[in-house]
Amino acid sequence: MIGGRARKGSGGRGLRSDWAKLTGRTVEVWRMGEYILTGVVEQAADNDSVLWIAADGSRTRKLFAKLDGYQILV
Repeated sequence: MIGGRARKGSGGRGLRSDWAKLTGRTVEVWRMGEYILTGVVEQAADNDSVLWIAADGSRTRKLFAKLDGYQILV
């Protein structure tokens, strides 16, 4: 559980710091203990500093940076 919200299907899943290896994976984005969204990693920087979650329906592509406090769970 993070920030009072139980993770869906958490068996064997957890926090990832190797963002560059997550392209194509479905991930959960969290910040300061709050769930932000679930989406597919479209692209990630080789140095693991940022990643982009693919557009989905009316939602546009989104950029998330580690330095801004975002965490990724897979």
